[in-house]
Amino acid sequence: MKKLLFTLIIIMSAFTVSAKHIIGGEMIYEYLGKGTATNTNKYRITLKLFRDQNSPADAAAMPINVYIGLFDNDNLRQYPLPGSYFDVLKSNEQDVSVNPFPSCITNAPSLRYNTGLYVLIIDLPINAKGYTATYQTCCRISPLTNVNTFGGNGTGSTYTTTIPPLEDSSPQFKTSIDAICGGKPFTLDFSASDKDGDSLAYAFTNAFDGGSFQNASNGNPSPPPYSSVPYQSGYSGLSPLGNQASIDPKTGLISGTAPDIGRYVVAVIVKSYKNGVLINEHLKDFIVNVTNCDFAGAKLNPRPVFCDGFDVTFTNDDFSPLNKTFYWEFGDPSTGKLDTSTLASPTHIYSAPGKYTYKLVINRGDQCSDSATQILKIYPGFFPEFEVDGKCINSPIQFIDRSTTNYGSVNTWSWKFGDPSTLEDTAKIKNPSYVYKKAGKYDVELQVTSTMGCNKNIKKTVEIVEKPTFSVTNDTLICNIDDLQLNAQGNGIIVWTPNYNISDPNSFNPVVSPKTTTTYYATLFESPGCVAKDSVKVNVVDRVSLQTGKDTIICLTDTVRINTISNGLHYTWTPSNTLSDPKAKSPLASPSATTTYTVTAHIGKCSATDDITIRTVPYPNANAGGDATICASESYQLNVTGGSLYSWSPKIFLDNPNIPNPVTTPGESVQYIVEVRDVLGCPKPVFDTVFITVEKLVADAGPRDTSIVVNQPLQLNATGAETFTWSPSKGLNNANIGNPVALLSENQQYILKITSAAGCTAFDTIDVKVYKIKPGLYVPNAFTPDGDGLNDIFRPILVGMKSLTYFRVYNRGGQMVYSTSIQNQGWDGTFKGRPQDSGVFVWMVEGIDYLGNTIYEKGSVTLIR
Repeated sequence: MKKLLFTLIIIMSAFTVSAKHIIGGEMIYEYLGKGTATNTNKYRITLKLFRDQNSPADAAAMPINVYIGLFDNDNLRQYPLPGSYFDVLKSNEQDVSVNPFPSCITNAPSLRYNTGLYVLIIDLPINAKGYTATYQTCCRISPLTNVNTFGGNGTGSTYTTTIPPLEDSSPQFKTSIDAICGGKPFTLDFSASDKDGDSLAYAFTNAFDGGSFQNASNGNPSPPPYSSVPYQSGYSGLSPLGNQASIDPKTGLISGTAPDIGRYVVAVIVKSYKNGVLINEHLKDFIVNVTNCDFAGAKLNPRPVFCDGFDVTFTNDDFSPLNKTFYWEFGDPSTGKLDTSTLASPTHIYSAPGKYTYKLVINRGDQCSDSATQILKIYPGFFPEFEVDGKCINSPIQFIDRSTTNYGSVNTWSWKFGDPSTLEDTAKIKNPSYVYKKAGKYDVELQVTSTMGCNKNIKKTVEIVEKPTFSVTNDTLICNIDDLQLNAQGNGIIVWTPNYNISDPNSFNPVVSPKTTTTYYATLFESPGCVAKDSVKVNVVDRVSLQTGKDTIICLTDTVRINTISNGLHYTWTPSNTLSDPKAKSPLASPSATTTYTVTAHIGKCSATDDITIRTVPYPNANAGGDATICASESYQLNVTGGSLYSWSPKIFLDNPNIPNPVTTPGESVQYIVEVRDVLGCPKPVFDTVFITVEKLVADAGPRDTSIVVNQPLQLNATGAETFTWSPSKGLNNANIGNPVALLSENQQYILKITSAAGCTAFDTIDVKVYKIKPGLYVPNAFTPDGDGLNDIFRPILVGMKSLTYFRVYNRGGQMVYSTSIQNQGWDGTFKGRPQDSGVFVWMVEGIDYLGNTIYEKGSVTLIR
C-alpha cells in the first residue's frame, strides 16, 4: 500500500497520456480464507486489462502498474485511509485465445489481444456491506460506433467489483474472442465460471465511464456510484449491438446478426445466486470490433406460423455475395419434385395445413457450404375483426370480437382503445367495454392469436360523440281536419311525448292529428347512457289566409313579383304560361297583355282562393330625330315626339331643357339625351339621343409673307376644306383649286375662301412680294439677339430660291456654332445653350433657285450685345 506519490518515473513514462490501447477489462476477487488478523478475511483481487496488440506504434504498452482503490460499502470511505490507494504491479501478460474463424472467410480480421493481470492480495476487516475495489482510467479507443467519445478524449473506463461480506469468490468471464463480420450471424462467448458453484444469470448493462480522469496517468479512483458511458442514438447499455443481437440469460452467449462495421462497447453483468438469493453482481466490458469480413452462409429468420395462404416465398436472410448456389427442401414430400428448388428465392405451395421442416443448403457440395433448417406452420385463413356497439361519451362502448379462423380457435385478445388520456385503456378479454370521457376519433387496435399460433392485429377508427345522431321532422303546419306523419332519424328506442292524438309514441314515423298547436318531444335511447332529444312543433290552423294584394299597372314587357301574404303550404296559379313558377307563393309575372291571375293556397285539406289583375301599358315611343351638323356660332332647334314629359341633358347651350323643341347654340360638338315620359300609366321613362356636330373650319393659304422674283412661278398650297376660291384671280392658272400656280410681275395679296360640304366657310390671306432682281441668297451683316423682338435672329433671305441646301455659322476658331437647311430658320446667338459674346462670326450658305441653279455665298456677321 502506498499513497499517491510521483514515483516510478520510468513506469509512468511507459504508460503515456494515451490509453487508447485498452479495449476492455474486468475485476474479480477470490476468497482465500481467514485473514491474519482477528475478524478479517483474505482476498485475491485481480484486475484484467485487455490491450489491442494491433494498436498504432505510438500507443502505450500494457501498464506496468495500476492504482486500485478500496472503499468500505458501509460508509463509502476509502480503505484503509482517505486518499490512499494500492499501487499494484503487473504480474503477468498473456495472449487472448481466438476461436476458429468460419470456413472460407474473406477479409479475415487480424485479432491480437493481450490480457494484463494485476493481483492484489489483502486482508479486509469483516463489515456489514463489504467492499468495492475500483480502477479508473481515461480515453477509450476511438472512434466508437455506439458510444460518444467527444473527439476521442471524453469517455474513459471504470473497472470495479463488489466484495460481499461472505466467504465467497466472484465469477470469472472467459477471455476468448471471435471474428464478427458486419451484417452476418455471429456468436460471442461472454460466459463465466464460478468456483463456488453459484447459479449465474447474464444480461447486458451500462459500461462505466472514467469519471474525472482526463489522461492515462495513474490516479486515485473515486468511490461508487459510477456513471454510464454516453451511448449514441439507437444504442444503449441494454442494446449495445442494436436490436438484432441478444444475450442468453442462462449461458451468457451473445448471438444474432452483427451490426454495421465499427467498434462497439459491450458490457455484460453476471448475477450470482446462492440458494436462490442474490449475493453479488459482476461486470465485464469489452470493445467488440466488427469488420468487413464475409463468409457464405444460410440464415433463416424464424417464421413459426404462416396464416395468409398456402403459397410461401422463401429467402436466404444472409445476403453474402459468396452464396453462389441454393438448394431448398420444403419438407412437403407429397408435392413430389416441387418439394425442392434451386432458385435463390423460390415460392412453394404447400399441399395441406400442418407443420413442416424446411431446409436451405448454400453452395451444396462445396467446401464453403452452409445449411440451416427452420420449422414452418401453415394454417391459413385467420381473419381478425371486431364490431363496436355504442358511441357516446360517459357510457360503456361495447367491443365485440368477430375474428374467425379456419384452423384452431381464437384464444387470446389484446385490446388498445386509443385513449391518450390514460394508460389504462387496454383489455385482455374477448368482448370488453370501455368508457370514453371526451368526444373525438380514437384508433382502436385488436391483436388476436389462435391456438395454432397465428398472430394478427386490426385497427379501426372509432368516433365517439357527446350524444347520438338524432333528428326529427322540421316544424310544420296543418289544418285542424288533417293528419300528419312525423319522421325521426336515429338508431335505438324512441319515445314521443305528449301522448296526444299520436298513433304510436314508440314509432320513428308516428301519425299525429292535434286539434291545437302542439310541440311533440322525442327522446332517443341508443344505449345505456347514450341519449339524445329533439322536438317538432305542429302548428294547427282552422283556415287558410290568403291575400294577393291590389291590382297593379306595369309597363308592357316588364316583369313584376306578386307578393302574396298567406300561411298556405302549397299554391296553384292560373294562367301559368306567363309566370316564373306556378307553384310558388310569390312568382314573377310577365304578362303580354292585361291578365288576371288566380291562386289557390292549400294547408292539407283546407284551401283558399284569391286573384289579382295586372294591367299592361306600352312604353312611350321616344323619337328625337337624326344627328345634325352645323357651322360654328350657328343655332339648331331640337325636336322630340312620343310622350308627354321631356327632359334634355346636358343642359348646356339649351334655351329650355324641359320642352320637346329647345334651341341650342353649341360652341362645340355635343350629344344630347332626352328622357321621355307619358301620363298613360307606364311609370318608366324611355330615352333617345341626338348628336350635334359643330364644324369649325380653319383656312390656311400658306406662309403669310412670300418673296419671289419676277416671272418666278409660285406654287400655292391651301388646306382646310374641299372647295377653294382665290381672289383676285390675277396671275393664277386656276382660281378654284387648292394649289394654283401664280406668275406675277408686281406685288400681290390673295384672299382664300374655303367651303365645307355642310356649307361652312373660312378665309385666309397671303402676301406675295415680287423682287425685280436675280434670284439669290441675301444675308444681313449684323444682328442683335437681345430679346427685344427686333433683329434677334440671324438668317438668310431667300429670293427666287426653290430650296435651302445649308446655312452654317462658325466662330473665329473655326468651330461651327449653328447649322440648318430649313428656310426662314436662323441662329439666336447661342452655342450649346450659352449666349455667345459680341464679335465677328463667319457664315456660309448654299441654295437652289427656281431654275435649278446652285447659288453659294459666304461672309461675316457681327453679333452685337
